[in-house]
Amino acid sequence: MNGQINALSSNCGLDAVTPVVQGGPLAGRTVLRFAHAFDSDGGTERYLDDLDRILLERNAMTIIRLHLTREALRVQPEVASIGQGKLIRIRLPVAEESGARSSTETSVVRLQIKQKLRDLVLYNPLVWRTIGSKWAASFQPRQKPGEAVGAGIAFAEIMRAHHIDMAMLHFFGGADAEEIVTAARENHIPFTVLNHYSNDRFLHLAMRKHAMLADGVAGVNGLQVPRYLERRFVKLSDGIDTKFFSRAEARTIPDMPAEPIVLLPARVIREKGQLDLVRAAASLRDLGVKCSIVFAGRVGTQEFLNELRNEASRAGLTDSTRFLGAVSVEALRDWYAASSLVAFPTYHHEGLPRVIIESQAMGTPVVAYATGGVPDAIVTGTTGLLVPTGDITGLTKRLCELLSSKELRLSIAARGRQAAEQNFSLDALAERHEAFYLRIIANAGRVADRKNA
Repeated sequence: MNGQINALSSNCGLDAVTPVVQGGPLAGRTVLRFAHAFDSDGGTERYLDDLDRILLERNAMTIIRLHLTREALRVQPEVASIGQGKLIRIRLPVAEESGARSSTETSVVRLQIKQKLRDLVLYNPLVWRTIGSKWAASFQPRQKPGEAVGAGIAFAEIMRAHHIDMAMLHFFGGADAEEIVTAARENHIPFTVLNHYSNDRFLHLAMRKHAMLADGVAGVNGLQVPRYLERRFVKLSDGIDTKFFSRAEARTIPDMPAEPIVLLPARVIREKGQLDLVRAAASLRDLGVKCSIVFAGRVGTQEFLNELRNEASRAGLTDSTRFLGAVSVEALRDWYAASSLVAFPTYHHEGLPRVIIESQAMGTPVVAYATGGVPDAIVTGTTGLLVPTGDITGLTKRLCELLSSKELRLSIAARGRQAAEQNFSLDALAERHEAFYLRIIANAGRVADRKNA
């Protein structure tokens, strides 16, 4: 263990970083983030990149981001000057897969059974008040594949180099997060948790433990907040660069389909609903409504891609279905502008999908399943259209309405753009985070003063 700590000390590159104190409400502060994020264009990664950039432009502060790498060894930290402050990125290797894993279907069934038993037994009010809450507080999560290795060691090294004013966990409930929570509490550093998924995740036992211990609890949407958090929960929402995501910035796409485009920008996995869109498009064709489907996103498995292609072939949609694969943010913006609609028939535990906010900013109407936090991003009939999850007939109907009415598309597009500018700009996101951080830091200071009195 000591060898690992010494290795971290020699490679960390943190002791030369001294934040300037020029301006902004968070001037001179140091905030540490822990996230299950990689160097990619995933939703959480883009959230963090945008958030840190706007905060550092507005504040002379330091942000230290602990996140993940698929490299076998720890990667050399990066220190970058952004705006008035500094961003330090420290990547941690992840625990490898080990042993055989059960099928997805078996895992889902087992999880559902465990959750039912948890809710009926452990979360029974009488059991929870007498023994459940005490047992949960002592619960120790076991490390799982994909979690960070050495999170606690890295956190200890950072504490020696910096005075950390607050830690924010963008992933919690895992053994790696437990290491950070333990170290933060032992060293009297306030910590907060921010859930990027649907708020039923707060009912998972380990996540509930960390939420109970946290100095602040937040999420990206305000729906389905568990009762035990109602008085503490803060909605921080999401934000995007509305100047970047605008039709004025979009470029023309060569070799565009001749038919109206329905875009689904998401990773190509079963939970994102690509199969539902293919089936809805087949029904539209039967109604005489033509469209081209464009899937933009990296492929999860070749098996599901083959299944999706076969479904399109059986429906006679091969020539009107296009797979772009992973695309740059610039290219995705161009496809938003070129598309008549965005479809998002997701089954996933969504927090607040960025693709919906980006679509609104681009003036491209969205039809989406009302899954998880999706309804928090759409005023149905005004800034988009919502459909019950799994209702392919309803999805078909809504797509048909929009494809058949340019007036309706333009109306929703205009109000969607207005909503994005008012509610989801980066400055609005920064203001929410600044207020949240300042309250947590101030409360921690008052507690420390009382203890020292």
